[in-house]
Amino acid sequence: MVLVMLLMLPLLAGVQAQGGGALLDDASFNLDNGTTFSNETLDFTFEVHETAGQEANVTAHLVAQTLEGVEVSNSSFPISGLAAFEQRNVSASLLSMPFGYSQVSVSLTGDVGVNTSTQTTSITRTVQRLRPLSISLAGASAVLFEGETSEGQSTGNLSVHDGDYVSISLPIINEGDVDWTGGLTVELMNGGSNETLVSSNLLVNGSESIVVQLLPSLQVAEGPLEWMATLSGDLGDPSGTHAVNGTLSVLAPPLPVLEALITSNADAVEAGDVLEIDVEFWNNGTAGFEGFAICVDGGQELLNETVSIPSGTSIETSFQLTARPLELQCGVGGARIGDASTLPQNASISMSSAVFESAGASSPDVAGGPWHKGDSVSANMLIRNTGALEGRIRLNLEASGQTSSGDWVVLKSGAASEVSAMLQFVVAGNVDLNWALESDDGVVSGMREGSTVLAVETQQSVSMAVRDVQRGESDAVAFELELILDDGQPRDVQVQVGYDTGDATVFLLDYVVQLQPGSFTETYTLGDVQGEDIVVQISAVQWLIGPGPLSISSDLPAASTTYWLEFATTTSPLRPVQSDTTTVSVSFKQSGPQGKAAGEVWIVDSYGVLLSKTDSPAWNGKSEQVLNLDVAWPKGSTVALQALWHVDGDVISAQASYVSGEVVVDDSFNWPWAAMGWGLLLGLGVVLIARLRQGRSNDGSSPSSQPSSERSESKGHSSKIIDEEKREISCPECDRRLRVPVSYSGSVGCPDCAMKFKVEAEQPEPAPVEAVSDQESIEAAPELKKNDGKIEIGCPDCSQSLRIPSSYQGSVRCPACKKIFKASEGFAHID
Repeated sequence: MVLVMLLMLPLLAGVQAQGGGALLDDASFNLDNGTTFSNETLDFTFEVHETAGQEANVTAHLVAQTLEGVEVSNSSFPISGLAAFEQRNVSASLLSMPFGYSQVSVSLTGDVGVNTSTQTTSITRTVQRLRPLSISLAGASAVLFEGETSEGQSTGNLSVHDGDYVSISLPIINEGDVDWTGGLTVELMNGGSNETLVSSNLLVNGSESIVVQLLPSLQVAEGPLEWMATLSGDLGDPSGTHAVNGTLSVLAPPLPVLEALITSNADAVEAGDVLEIDVEFWNNGTAGFEGFAICVDGGQELLNETVSIPSGTSIETSFQLTARPLELQCGVGGARIGDASTLPQNASISMSSAVFESAGASSPDVAGGPWHKGDSVSANMLIRNTGALEGRIRLNLEASGQTSSGDWVVLKSGAASEVSAMLQFVVAGNVDLNWALESDDGVVSGMREGSTVLAVETQQSVSMAVRDVQRGESDAVAFELELILDDGQPRDVQVQVGYDTGDATVFLLDYVVQLQPGSFTETYTLGDVQGEDIVVQISAVQWLIGPGPLSISSDLPAASTTYWLEFATTTSPLRPVQSDTTTVSVSFKQSGPQGKAAGEVWIVDSYGVLLSKTDSPAWNGKSEQVLNLDVAWPKGSTVALQALWHVDGDVISAQASYVSGEVVVDDSFNWPWAAMGWGLLLGLGVVLIARLRQGRSNDGSSPSSQPSSERSESKGHSSKIIDEEKREISCPECDRRLRVPVSYSGSVGCPDCAMKFKVEAEQPEPAPVEAVSDQESIEAAPELKKNDGKIEIGCPDCSQSLRIPSSYQGSVRCPACKKIFKASEGFAHID
């Protein structure tokens, strides 16, 4: 029984499959209405659900057609073996899908179920295949230029004119279905001016176009306006038009259109009378005229007048001249006129008159060369009057903007004469000399004007030099003057020779001399001149002199120069001490003619020790110079300095004395109190003994009978102790100088560093001094009192101190070195 059932199961399963129900799940279909895609193959998915609980086999049909119903794709494939309630995901593709919108349908046939709101046997969706990005600029013909005013208003013209501003309209077209964002650059070139315009973040939707408006600041000028437009960004299809260029013709501005009419009284006058000419101008254009009216006759200007002619109006102007035959031409200038104008207007005026023709060369002869800048050219031409009437004529010259007219020459009928003119050249180089014949009452026949090129050199200059200025006998001043003229023509110069007193210049000679190219030398003697400088001055005579001095001066010789020097009254520091670096100022002076002499300068002290050696300063045009010298300050409370200046073959000296800055210390040692006490006791004892002896004397003399000489001696001894001579010693620690009695031996204390040291008494030996001049014996200085009318001097060789009478001026001999010297040559010692 079981076996039978097993054998029947396949049959039962087949029967049940025939009853399955498959449907498409609407929510699972991944295509929506409006779905877009780019490729030609459309891939999508959907789910097939078995809803009846039985096995099902179905076939899926895929169809794509345009919105118009044209089928573009049709395919099918089986979906078999759907189990009961199975949900199967199916992938499908449609090939060769067209651009644009299409309807895509999926349907099932076979074991299908009953449609519900969410499941069905057929699903249809409308989809779009996008065209690729295709952005382009419109063609050059589609780019629109419109003229505008400076206020941005349209000119109303269909074309662009000179002086207009422009607005540019440029279309951009998106032929694809993809939106485009990018930029636009436009370059403009017109009349030598360039401008670049940039527009960014432009948006052009798919299958749409926009027009970009550009407003350049360029004011256009007549002529071609070249332009180029370029797109930037993601440009998509490379076949699109991404750059375009073109040329716009900018027309002339609105212009006046002028006509003219010339009338005169020529029929009523004869040559030489007053000729009246009237000219009337009409403006038939759309723009007014602002400029000037001009009339000429054969290049000679007869009228030049400012005129204003509004559009649609006319003006009349007139002028007079001496009647003669004319070929009159009138027109306008200063502003542009339209091509339709009929100017210039010509008129011929005929009458009997003088007729001037060349009687020789067809152009003037020129003379005066070779020429330099500032020279004048002379031109002349032979003219004959072949007309029926008398007339006058002259020659005009022009060069480098300078003009010159010759004198009028009156010629009777058949007469001939020369016309001439002169013109000065104001520039150097190759100069165009233009000439023209002019007659105000006759006709110039044949060649009446022309031009020639002349070489003009630079200006000639004169160099000056004054040499060998000397004073001779009777103080007469003589010198030599040299004048050198550049290469070229001989030149006349006015020479003035004199002298300068400081308040005025006096010229003694004034004459004209002709200089040949090269050197000219002349010697002058002026006599006894009381001035400061020789002065020579020159000036050109009828020519233009080139650059260079026109006057020169030279110092007059004077007496010999005197030199001297002086010490400053103070030093720096003001009170130096021994070995201090001290600045001493010395003034170097001169009088008489300014000299430039310099030489060695020595600074020595009172012992002849060299303290400094240098050179005197340069004068630099001054009569006094100051030199600051640094010296190591010598020993002594008063220091005498001497300057020796070796200059101009002489030795010039100066002396000065300065007070040193050391403080004199008189009581700066420790008194020997014990020795002084014992001495005092000893003295009292001696006095006591003397008294006792005097009391025992039987001669009855009293103390008052003591000889006056003894009292005087005692008094003098006391005075000698008080006024005992002192000597200078130096502290071995700080070099402080102290003064102690010559006879003192013992300990000394320095007040600055508190150093104590021993000193020994000094026992100087007096030495006699010989006076050579009067054989007097002069005692050595240490044993003379300072209040005895004598002074102390030092030997210039060995510095031995001597005391001599203050009034003594003779010679003395040093007792130490036997040096004989004048009392005034010794160095004074000041305590």
